[in-house]
Amino acid sequence: MVNRPPQPPVVVQSNVRELRLAAGLSQQSAAERFDLSLRVWQTKEAAGNPALLSQGEYELLLLLAGRHPHYILTPQNKK
Repeated sequence: MVNRPPQPPVVVQSNVRELRLAAGLSQQSAAERFDLSLRVWQTKEAAGNPALLSQGEYELLLLLAGRHPHYILTPQNKK
């Protein structure tokens, strides 16, 4: 394993709806993916306040949407 300097943290932004749509998720499926009620997800998406999404939630949403600046998701090779 190669030691690399840590990547700078991704700044949480308010583009939650855009990322959800890019990931191909409905509000209901996004709520289920993040283990939230539909109402809580709708609040996070509509708020326009990036602080409502945790760092981890935002980075996972970036990964699902294929827009993370440092990482990509790849299919797992099943043996």
